[in-house]
Amino acid sequence: MTVIHFHHYDRSPFSEKVRVAFGLKRLRWHSVIQPRWAPKPDLEPLTGGYRRTPVMQIGADLYCDTRCILAELERRFPEPGLYPDGPAGLGDALESWADRALFADALGFVFGTQGDRFPEALHADRARFTAGRFSGWDPDAMRAQLPTVAVRLRRKLDRLEALLGDDRPYLLGCDPGMADLAVRHPLWYLRENLPERIDWARRPALVAWMKRLDTIGHGERVEATPAQALLAARNAMPIAVGASSRGAAELSQWIGKRVRVAADDWGGDPVEGMLAGADTGRVSLARRDAQLGQLMVHFPVDGFDIRLADRTDAVRATSEPGAGDPAI
Repeated sequence: MTVIHFHHYDRSPFSEKVRVAFGLKRLRWHSVIQPRWAPKPDLEPLTGGYRRTPVMQIGADLYCDTRCILAELERRFPEPGLYPDGPAGLGDALESWADRALFADALGFVFGTQGDRFPEALHADRARFTAGRFSGWDPDAMRAQLPTVAVRLRRKLDRLEALLGDDRPYLLGCDPGMADLAVRHPLWYLRENLPERIDWARRPALVAWMKRLDTIGHGERVEATPAQALLAARNAMPIAVGASSRGAAELSQWIGKRVRVAADDWGGDPVEGMLAGADTGRVSLARRDAQLGQLMVHFPVDGFDIRLADRTDAVRATSEPGAGDPAI
């Protein structure tokens, strides 16, 4: 039986994206609440320093970023699928737009509107976490950006309303899928924080769509402690990872070498480990923790910077252009 430990906190919008996927696939999962900001002493030993929320844990395997988490859920639990209508590429494209452009404006609108009520420790953490983006997380500077953010966000919501204007129940057709999970979580974040600041009345199709997704629920949630999750990792071994070079020969040539992986937008705390597997969608890093033993940390290729950790190897890999240059 697959035991899922899900490291999250309840108000995390990206965690909500995965929680609805649990509901859609009717899964049982163990909820492990982590702090909203650093330090996260019960999470970072598992991931090697990655602290973004959420992280999914199955035994000694850690899946970082919702793209990697959802791909693994789809692999292990294919029914119902996350791509029921239309090509997978379209769902993934909407996911990328929602995770970055739509969420960035939703976050800017929330913090620009009510940033003063959030704890100073959260502002300080997020300023470091986002490496100066979002006006350095300064409440006054974020408030000054509100008119521009509001215009962008209004336009995005109106586009979604128009997309649903032909009475389709979900963004790409008759059944919920990846596009719906990704687009919903920034709107859920807006609704949870600023329910009165969004003119939902002029967007009835969007409201009806949100209600349909709300009914999916979160699957079967079982409360667990960080100590239980750490014990589960200690008592397990990572799954075997294939060193596939299919479509990822450039990365697969680093198999067995030490690499460094970091998010390329914000929260770029690097994780180092031996590259154990790579394909077009994912890289897998083997790590050993003194207390937990062998671990495997998985990251998506999209949205992450992946490079050799050893400077000598990195220079050697890039110093001879020509025959070894990538072909797309």
